[in-house]
Amino acid sequence: MFRLHLAAAEAARRAGDTAGASRDLAAAATVAYRFSSTFARIPGAPQVHALLAQARESAGPADPAALAAVALAEAAVLADAFGAVQGDADNTAHETVGYAERAVELARLTGDPVAQSAALDALSGARSWAGEPFGAAAAAGRRIDVLAAAPRTPAGTNELVDALAMAAGNALGVGQLAKARRWSGQLAEHPLLAEAGHHATSWLLVTEAFAGRADAVLSGGTRFLDAWEHGGRPRSFVLGPAAASVAMVHGLRGDHAAQAAWLAVADRAGPVLDHRHGHGAVFDAVVLLHHGDAPAALERLAPEPDEVWKWVCWVWLHWYVALRAEASVLAGHPDARARVARARTVTVGNPVATAQLDRAQALLDGDPAPLPAVAAAFEAAGCHYQAARTLLLADDGHHAAGRAALAGLGLAPAAVG
Repeated sequence: MFRLHLAAAEAARRAGDTAGASRDLAAAATVAYRFSSTFARIPGAPQVHALLAQARESAGPADPAALAAVALAEAAVLADAFGAVQGDADNTAHETVGYAERAVELARLTGDPVAQSAALDALSGARSWAGEPFGAAAAAGRRIDVLAAAPRTPAGTNELVDALAMAAGNALGVGQLAKARRWSGQLAEHPLLAEAGHHATSWLLVTEAFAGRADAVLSGGTRFLDAWEHGGRPRSFVLGPAAASVAMVHGLRGDHAAQAAWLAVADRAGPVLDHRHGHGAVFDAVVLLHHGDAPAALERLAPEPDEVWKWVCWVWLHWYVALRAEASVLAGHPDARARVARARTVTVGNPVATAQLDRAQALLDGDPAPLPAVAAAFEAAGCHYQAARTLLLADDGHHAAGRAALAGLGLAPAAVG
């Protein structure tokens, strides 16, 4: 995309189409940040800044498409709204959101759904970096609505595939499992990804793993692994969580050999630091708590969220802080009550995290009476695994139902208490 946009800009320049040249130069600059994880060698920041400067010079004041493209490039290059690895941006998170909001407004004026979706992607990323996961999820969901009117072109289809993945991930981040399942299911079935099963199944695997649907994860994992190996075992920030989610399900099933094998895949499929500090910490902690090793789970989640913000701020923040609070309670950490309270302020509005913190509060207070209602809340949120585990943490009269629910999900018995 980067190379072809540069070639298109040169062709437009030779034809005297300065606005067209501006659009493609700006698009190339945006691609360097927005799709940084797909580059074998990321274009250097000086080159990208030079492209942005050229795009600004070529943009005519009366061409909405060129102005929108430049605004999106500014959100990418100057504000790093996509969280690329070009370097740390100097601007504040608030300024990043401002850049992205301007890009969204200018894109809206073009009437081009593809341009609007791309700008909304920047806004979603900016709000995530700013610690606004619900705002990020809302912007990501708007992309799906906008693209419903997009023409069936290569650009529109490419944008839709990206939008489905991002919308599913953002929905997971705020506990909207039904939306995440719908969008990740559409991604898994998209014909463009028929021969790229690792990318197709990536978010569906994570969604089904959090729900506790072991059979769906194991069958989807087969498709993922076959496609990943045939594709040359690529590394991408979306592939690591998918592999780690399969490892988590094997861990919940008590198959530790399979868990270790999939953890090895996760190490190769995604960025190492993402697995160490982000999704890997979340998935590992779920398994450790399932088997009753709260101290080890707490150790896995030891850093404060701010210390690992780069790796948790998108999908994993709410899962991280809720699990950290629960592990603190079960491990008897002296700061457990304060951690539960702080986690509530971070996750307010997330039905899954709220249920998890209600469960942690009940355990902290030594009062199991609320736990059946908490299990029902998990069930309503589509988090069937946590609903079953909650029944095991309730009084003895609910243990049989909890064990039966876990068995129905294809998972091993969980530790009680």
